[in-house]
Amino acid sequence: MSRQDNEGEERISRNRLEALVDAIFAFAMTLLVTGLVIQPLSKPEAASELPRRIAAMYPEFFSFLIAFFVLASFWLIHHRQFSFVRTVDHGLVRINLLILAFVVLMPFTTNISGDYPDVQIAVDLFHANMFILGLLFFFHWYYLIQKPYLTSAEISRQAAANGTRRALVVPSVSWLGLVLSFASPSWSMAAYLLILPALFIIRRYFSV
Repeated sequence: MSRQDNEGEERISRNRLEALVDAIFAFAMTLLVTGLVIQPLSKPEAASELPRRIAAMYPEFFSFLIAFFVLASFWLIHHRQFSFVRTVDHGLVRINLLILAFVVLMPFTTNISGDYPDVQIAVDLFHANMFILGLLFFFHWYYLIQKPYLTSAEISRQAAANGTRRALVVPSVSWLGLVLSFASPSWSMAAYLLILPALFIIRRYFSV
């Protein structure tokens, strides 16, 4: 397909799609905090009960921090991938809408995993959400590599390989978390601490 043919089929601008993505990510990341709720206490019991209840919320805080920083990482990955985009087609729009659907789902799966950290199905919903999001970002990158008429410049082989490695980090980590949840649902969430070291290794030893 030529650039002219693609431009004739375009139904949405690059900037408008990118603005929608930014808005949904900001909304979802803000909505994560709604899962941090403390039941009302009377003034007499607040002094003694409030510290204990806040301390007991560590699973919710841990899930919140993981979800927030992983969503922030996804947003940065999207920004990096979209920096190559010159124009969009219907396929790219659909992939982005699928990504946003699972981004919006993140506050729900984060709250469930934080409220029931020892229940496997609750934690696995979070892992599954992360896994699907990671696969969608991988497919988003693969789509751009396969559709050079969408990009402002040709994606080099090295850039394509590095982007692919980065895109596979979250699906791999979330799959590990899913496997670990069969042994310990709560400890399986610690798998996401591997994301930053994995990205550092890719940047340090594979980027040029």
